[in-house]
Amino acid sequence: MGMEAGGRLAFHLPAVKDSHRAELFSLLLRNEPLTRADLAALASLDQSTVTRTLKPLIDSGYVTESPAAPAGRGRPRRVLRVAVEKLCAVGIKIGPRVISGVLTDLGAKVVARRELELDHPGPEEALAAVAELADGLLAEVPGSRERTLGIGVGVSGHVDPPSGTCRFSPILGWHEVDIATPLSRASGLPVSVHNDVNTLAVAEYLFGAGREAEDFAVVTLGPGVGLGLVIGGRLYDGAEGLAGEFGHIPLLPNGPQCHCGRRGCLEALAGDDAISRAAGVPDVGTAADLARNGEGATKRTARRAFHSAGEWIGRGLAVLDNILAPELILLSGEGIAAHDLLSEGITSSLRDCAFEGARALERLRVDSADVNLWARGAACLAIQQSLG
Repeated sequence: MGMEAGGRLAFHLPAVKDSHRAELFSLLLRNEPLTRADLAALASLDQSTVTRTLKPLIDSGYVTESPAAPAGRGRPRRVLRVAVEKLCAVGIKIGPRVISGVLTDLGAKVVARRELELDHPGPEEALAAVAELADGLLAEVPGSRERTLGIGVGVSGHVDPPSGTCRFSPILGWHEVDIATPLSRASGLPVSVHNDVNTLAVAEYLFGAGREAEDFAVVTLGPGVGLGLVIGGRLYDGAEGLAGEFGHIPLLPNGPQCHCGRRGCLEALAGDDAISRAAGVPDVGTAADLARNGEGATKRTARRAFHSAGEWIGRGLAVLDNILAPELILLSGEGIAAHDLLSEGITSSLRDCAFEGARALERLRVDSADVNLWARGAACLAIQQSLG
């Protein structure tokens, strides 16, 4: 990820290495449309510098300028936009049962989507499926292969981004799996790999709710419980990519065993497996259906399972808020589909356990469930890495 202006997320266009130009492009991509005056103010530059710096981007077609309706009297203002259709990116999410992929434009708009169902695939099988999926996406949109920046891959667990290696994924059961090298060889494209929740944090910073904050956290619910952090406009992934293992905060001594092999982790208390186990059903979807539409004791048991999970999530969020107090905590992931069943437990526990619970609740926001969420996040990783 390119870093400019005190470590903020920034971009470097191919063959355009000027740092000021990269910063302006990053600001425009995140905040478009902007006038030259707006962009100058955001970048703390004068308009003549902005005009001079942007000229190569406009000449090469990466940035366009067009008139906008005037606000009241006067000449129409000219606004700048990124020509998002010029480039594409592939995003892939490797999950324990589904590998999903999207092709997006430079603004992360999804133009094609595919997925493959594989039950806990081994690394070789999974990477072959990823290569097939990426090839199918590029074949679906004529001319996209020549315009594609690269492939972004999101995977759970400890990922070492510089090497593109998954060091350890408890959910997948993977140890020391090189993802980038074989996939790049198979596709002929640059490949970037990161923890899947970190890819969502990048996506939120560029195109989502994170545009409103320089310090925010993305907490994902589902099979695992994950965390992505942006601090001071910079993705924080800690030493060797180990930050964000939120689901493995030990909350209950001698509690249920977690995928990681330890006991009492937040994930073991509030992940999908924990909910379905407490509800006495084979999967979380069945548990949610019983909690909403069931009858009698089975309905009450299912609702208690979600309420208990919500309480543990709220405790975890209280720990996060007490340590960092970010401007925004965004709840995301496929588990958000059951937010109506989790919310009471989350709210009560966060209110009671956070140092200033009422303020913590004000900073909490729930993302909308989106089938493209994870793969689109991975595409955003490809965008920033390939341009950075």
